[in-house]
Amino acid sequence: MNTQRIGLYKKTELETTDQISLILKLYDRAIRLLEKAKNDIAEKQYEGKNISLTKAKDIVFELLTSLDEEKGGEIAASLSQLYNFVIREIMDANINLNRKALDNSIHILSELRKSWNSLTSVPEIEYDEDDSASIALNVSV
Repeated sequence: MNTQRIGLYKKTELETTDQISLILKLYDRAIRLLEKAKNDIAEKQYEGKNISLTKAKDIVFELLTSLDEEKGGEIAASLSQLYNFVIREIMDANINLNRKALDNSIHILSELRKSWNSLTSVPEIEYDEDDSASIALNVSV
């Protein structure tokens, strides 16, 4: 019964979370999984490494396939290249136990996360009924 409630809570949270917050959560999870895989490699826990890297690759692949290159233009194309690189690095780390590839992936995803997070503090322009504009800051504490 509790498992069912937790599942329902998680589903509701995902359905009601704004897009940027959801992207930030995906980055956070992928980064944690990559860090865990790095530790698993050091501790020769190869099964755990494989599970973590497979999940991290799936997250990055989801980010990649959700890009809209038509609307996103050059930014989406650049993100696509970065995500493809990260996926290749994850696969290299999984096959060759390459911890440097994981460092590269963690660095890239961390920088992308910072960029997405900065969007939460970008001012929004709101228009009143008389078309006069006011600026509202989206600041989350």
